Parts: sequence; structure tokens; C-alpha cells
Amino acid sequence: MSSIVSNQDYERAILSGIIFAPETMDDIQETGLCASDFYHPFHRKLFIGLEYLYEHSAIEENIIKQHMGKAFDEVSMIAVLSAMPIPNNKIYIDKVKEYAQLRDFQSLAHQILQKVDAEESLDDTLHLVHEELEKVEEGNRELFNIVTLDQVKAEEAEFVCKSWLPFPKHTVSLVSAGGGVGKSFLLLQAAMRMIRDEKLKVFMWLSEDALSLSKHRAEMIASNILESNIEAFSKDLHIAGADSETIHFLEESRVGVTVNSKLYQFKRMLKNYDVIILDPLIAMFGADENNNAHARKFINLFTRWATKEEKTIIFIHHGTKNSSQSRGASAFVDAVRLVYRVEVIKNEKGEIQEDDMRWIILDKDNNGAKKYLGSPKVQRQVFPKKRSVIEIEYE
Repeated sequence: MSSIVSNQDYERAILSGIIFAPETMDDIQETGLCASDFYHPFHRKLFIGLEYLYEHSAIEENIIKQHMGKAFDEVSMIAVLSAMPIPNNKIYIDKVKEYAQLRDFQSLAHQILQKVDAEESLDDTLHLVHEELEKVEEGNRELFNIVTLDQVKAEEAEFVCKSWLPFPKHTVSLVSAGGGVGKSFLLLQAAMRMIRDEKLKVFMWLSEDALSLSKHRAEMIASNILESNIEAFSKDLHIAGADSETIHFLEESRVGVTVNSKLYQFKRMLKNYDVIILDPLIAMFGADENNNAHARKFINLFTRWATKEEKTIIFIHHGTKNSSQSRGASAFVDAVRLVYRVEVIKNEKGEIQEDDMRWIILDKDNNGAKKYLGSPKVQRQVFPKKRSVIEIEYE
């Protein structure tokens, strides 16, 4: 490995500044500087000690020595005290943090070479690279953005498809129903309406259906419900089907729950789409579907993606057996912003009454979809009125 990137003079100047002017500790901590950013082992230990003493005692040389005990190094401490403290140390802090990141990249490069030498899989190597890059990116951000209330512009949440089946923009939603109810038909029509009415670009992964069947359904919706030519949707509606092998974006193994490296490739492939519809959720979830921690981690992967890259993501989710209620861990529902439940319309005898219509029930609404939906329970035409020839093709 090449020589280590560091500058002990910068590190000493920062530490010396804290010792001679302890009141600067607040400003230094606000920069995000932490002990691991220092290269010299004594400097790391000293910074930890100074943080503790600032909160619980006083920063004085004798107290520092007593607090650090065997970790105290007289020679290294003299070097720190001999450094010239400067009133504005932001430049030094920025450089120390930059050097720490460069050392991380050096370590990453070394790990990559080790994997190549060991002839490990390309997927494993890419996973390592993406994980480390995300850590660096996250480390460069503030934990959260604090503003005063008068700095915030009041705005209602924005929605796509708000005139027919509203979904909040740039977040994750869920549509749940039992088998054979028509979830895929419903979302296919919603996608076509988004394209026609809002000029959005939509990707749908209908992983349980052949591409030819999805095309057939889209043609029926276009001609019999939307009264449009299917060609009007071809440019901006892109699909994948059962011929594409599904990916477990979150996987459980002996080493725990990990993110599949293919998620990063998946996100790159879909960077130009406004709306992403994935059917069904469970086909892309490789952990314990009854484990709330696993479920929340999975949804959070997509929530961060939706927020960061302004994607509207919709999962189609199977209901529990003989029910339209979402199956699996409750965190699947808790972690999303909107949940629709789809049910057949029945009369008092329990007989299906409206063959082409379905109840759309708003089970969760954090962003105010009801304003556009009109009611927490509405009817929508899902199937063409004449469907005898395609009876067996529904879900």
C-alpha cells in the first residue's frame, strides 16, 4: 500500500487549540470532527479524553494526564503543547477530515486488490465498493438539517395520479390485496394514467407475469377503459416480467442481514424514471418477512432512494391468506407513507356485485391523499366490462 496520508502538524494544532481555549470544543464538534479522523494513535486518545473532560471536568494538563492514565504519552503531549494554536482552525479540521477519508480509500483499494487476488466474485467486490462509497457520502452529510420555522416554506404534499389514485411523490407506498383481486391491473392502469395525464416516465417490474400478458392487459386498458391507442404509452411505460430473475435486495444469511450489491446496479438502471412500481414486494425481500427490523430496513433502503433521487416508489404486496390485509411484519405498513387495500365489491349475500369494479380502501394516509381521493373508500373500474375471454388471466 502507498504511504499513509496524514499531517501530524494539523492534528497537533487542533488539539493544542482545544487545550489552550476549551471553549472552542463546541464549534469543533459541530464540524463533525471525531477521534477516528486523527491518524496518530495518541492524538485519537487525547481527543477522546478532551471531549470527556470538556463535558465532565476541566481541560488542564494535570487533569488530562490523570484522566488518560497509561494511555498518556509525555513526549507526544509535549509535541502537542508546542504546536501553535490558531484562532480559526477550520482549514486544519477540513484537511484532517479529508485525510481520514483518503486513508479510507487507501484501505478500500487494498481490500479490492485482496479480493481480486483471491479471485472472489465480481458481485462481492462491487458490494464492497458501493458500501464504502455510501459510508463516505453519508459521512460528509450533516446528521440532519436544523432550521428555524420562519425559514420553511409551507407546502402541501405533492401527488402523482391524484385525479384517480393518488400516491405521494418521492416516497414509498404500498398496495395490498389478496390473490385474484386485480392489483396488477389496477397499478398498470394507474401507470398509464400517470403517463397520459402527467407525462411521467414509469417502470414496472411485474415479476409474476409474462411480458406478453402484461402487454395484452395494457392494450385492453388503453382501448376499453382509457379510450386511447396503446402507442400513446409505449415510449414512457417500460416493463420487466417473469422472464427476469427477481433479486432479493435484502438478504439473510449466516452473517446476518445484508444489502445485495445488485441494488446499486438496479438504482443506476432506473435513474431516468419518475415512478417505479414493483410487484410483488415479497419477491424482492430475502429476509424474514415476519421480522419488523428486517422489514423496516428493507423499506428504508427504498425510502432513502426515493428521497435522494426524487423517485415515487410503489410496492404491490400480497395480502394474508383469504384476506386483503398486508401479510408479514407490521413494519412493512408502518415504514411507508400510504397504503391502499383492494377488495372485491359484494352484496349482502357475499356475492360479487360489480365484476369490473373494486373497492379502494385508504388504510394509511400520512400525506393527505384523501383530499384527492374524496373518501377513505372509493370504487374504481379495474377491468374492462367485457372480460369473458380473459377470465383465467387475472391474478
